[in-house]
Amino acid sequence: MTADALAAALSGPHMSSIFRSVEPAWPHEGCGFVFADADGAVEVLPTENRAQALHERFPDRYPRGAEDWFEPDMKPWLRAVRAGGTPLVIYHSHPDVGAYFSESDHAQAVTVDEAGATVERNPGVRHLVVSVRQGRADGARLFEWAADSSSFVEVARFGAQGLRVAADVAI
Repeated sequence: MTADALAAALSGPHMSSIFRSVEPAWPHEGCGFVFADADGAVEVLPTENRAQALHERFPDRYPRGAEDWFEPDMKPWLRAVRAGGTPLVIYHSHPDVGAYFSESDHAQAVTVDEAGATVERNPGVRHLVVSVRQGRADGARLFEWAADSSSFVEVARFGAQGLRVAADVAI
């Protein structure tokens, strides 16, 4: 699915579902996935952010908590894949700092291949970052991998109503 087709599919009710799923996590990061089911229908799959539990149980190994890090519970992803679904988006929220693709987001979304090149960890899967301020989603940005720059670039923006907005609208 092209970035434009995905942005169109997410705009409106699906984006509203994503917003509703991450707002209760505030002041922590919320997260989830968007899949196309076996018939091609787009499905939003919220999941638990395991970051805080991991931090509390293993603080030396996981020094950051859920205020600024997400570690999604992968059970919904695994169920969707087993049912024939295709992953389209990994989404998470940024509490009170805006929707941007942080250095931490980049580090979590890439790996190094056999040749030593930085590549996307989940090829073809886009990343959506939702801005949540004071418990209310106020916009989101969709990012995809750009192999020529070995980074994620913004391909769409969504306003507080969950609708796609122009690239120059502040989020």
